[in-house]
Amino acid sequence: MSNEETIPWYKYLCEYYDVSPEKARELGTRAPNRKPDLPASKTCKAVSNMTYEDIWALSKRETEEEIFQFYVDQGAWAAFRQSVRHLDLTGLHRMVLTPGLVAQESHICEYGCGIAPFSYTLCSNIAPDTSLKISLSDIDNSEHLHFAAYRLNRLLEDRNMKNVEVTTAPIKVGELPQYSSNLDLVLAFEVMEHVPSPVRTLANLMSQMNKHGYYVENFIHHEHEDEHEDPGPDLESAARERSQYYEIVKHNYQLAGGEAPESNPNATRVWRKKF
Repeated sequence: MSNEETIPWYKYLCEYYDVSPEKARELGTRAPNRKPDLPASKTCKAVSNMTYEDIWALSKRETEEEIFQFYVDQGAWAAFRQSVRHLDLTGLHRMVLTPGLVAQESHICEYGCGIAPFSYTLCSNIAPDTSLKISLSDIDNSEHLHFAAYRLNRLLEDRNMKNVEVTTAPIKVGELPQYSSNLDLVLAFEVMEHVPSPVRTLANLMSQMNKHGYYVENFIHHEHEDEHEDPGPDLESAARERSQYYEIVKHNYQLAGGEAPESNPNATRVWRKKF
């Protein structure tokens, strides 16, 4: 039995936000026009009586600074929503357990990590004496990045995993993360559609990957019924770079798992860096 099954999914969420398991599920469950009363924490303010779209509409979201502020403005929204949503995606998260993907002393980066579900699944299933470095990257001062680091470190404490080092490498306005050593595995799940420039993001990650490194990614294409509708955090600048992004990926990586972008645009893929 894995630690995902023995440690309740809500344990660290309830600890951090001082809510009951029932309240945690309620706050994270999707519903039309929902306006959850999200609690404050030591790292964020309370947010209440607003839909996700209301939060986006609090101010202009045109510049990189304005877009990044959205992820701070939403408070604990992503911490609760992702905790519930990812309960249905554990099979996908277990992709990170594919033999050969992670080795002793690997340096892993979960980019646009949210609550870091892949890193959490990995550390729930590997041997407690495994030695790893894990870098979590998301918007600077976003609540989900604070909670992701807390949740992962609490899991390491409960499993007595003393050889796993977790650090945060925030994504800042005009400044992409620099990591302490080269990366062996980069996980970028449901992130590229939200970044101002996927091409620039990819170039930064590629430049810091080891020559045999693996890249697990997807790039979600959402259909918007009204062409004049504000697509919200699905950025138009990201969509414009999609073709170029995959040209660069295919030039530098070989597909090692999953369906090609042409066959299934929204699939999650494993690529291995060419050398």
